[in-house]
Amino acid sequence: MSMLRSMLGAAALASFVLTAGACTGKITDDSKDGQTCSPSGRNDEIRLGLAPACAGCHLNGNKPFFASLTAFENGLVYDTKYVKPGDPENSMLVQMLEGTAPGSYPQMPPGQPYEEFVANGRTTLTIEQVKAWIRDLPPAPERLEAPDTEAFSVRRLSAEEMVVSLMDQLGLTLEDFVSTSDPDWRNKAYVVNGGKLFVWPGEWSPGISGEYVSDSRSVERFEALGGGNSLLYRKKDVGFGPSAAQTLVQMSQAWCARAVDKKGNTAVLRYVTLADTSANNPDAVQKNLRALYLRMLGQPPSDAEAKELYEQVYVPLEARSTRLGWIGVCASLIRHPLWITY
Repeated sequence: MSMLRSMLGAAALASFVLTAGACTGKITDDSKDGQTCSPSGRNDEIRLGLAPACAGCHLNGNKPFFASLTAFENGLVYDTKYVKPGDPENSMLVQMLEGTAPGSYPQMPPGQPYEEFVANGRTTLTIEQVKAWIRDLPPAPERLEAPDTEAFSVRRLSAEEMVVSLMDQLGLTLEDFVSTSDPDWRNKAYVVNGGKLFVWPGEWSPGISGEYVSDSRSVERFEALGGGNSLLYRKKDVGFGPSAAQTLVQMSQAWCARAVDKKGNTAVLRYVTLADTSANNPDAVQKNLRALYLRMLGQPPSDAEAKELYEQVYVPLEARSTRLGWIGVCASLIRHPLWITY
């Protein structure tokens, strides 16, 4: 089996693993296939009912209440900061849904009253039903803190993780894509350097106003990777579909090229220069290939994996140029399931 075929097959398997868990505690967008998740109990009914309004911001991050039933119960249901059993009026969850909560975030979701989500049919769970659930809150499970053995322990990298970790691994910074010399650059419309295939979240500064000067597709690419946008109430896509795959392919090739071409950058070319070839310095080429595999995937390659990557990716591209050879190796590692998943 060729290197390319095996990696595509593995990616397809990873995609299945990442999306098949929709009805075992994970919230994903299954409406395309006409599938729905059956709640496993009263708490799960409330979780799935609130998800259309809340999961966009609380599926990942430091408060991933909607990542699974276990996360929902551990982080929200049985935390008296949010839910006071038998007392819905003094429960912060209800207060946030009604827009009367104390503190910096009186309303959740921000920017649109929860009742509007009910009115326009985005969710059918009413605030009164949430109150009724709290009045008769089910007792906490005996082993609330126990890990969920049914939940997948592997997930795809989020769009934010892809952007940040890839910049770090490839030795790239924002300055490689946009000019940051102006101290106030984050608060202004900015220019994306031509041909750099910038990828950036629309809700991060800079660009929060959408005033892109030269590449308005930066945010589109980020959202294609599965990134959410809380300003537009667009939730994250935790699956890995064709749009994410296509964007990652383009991103891997463009960013690896930028890393190889960047002067003084040893992130990709640590033990070789572009003057080193498989003919005049084979040991250095092999050493660099193994080091790059370890850097990108977090584990050393087996002899068989290193041989396959060398013979089926590097050597054919090196026949055209060593630059293309290392761009190809770098890009193929980014598209490897071990890089895509966490």
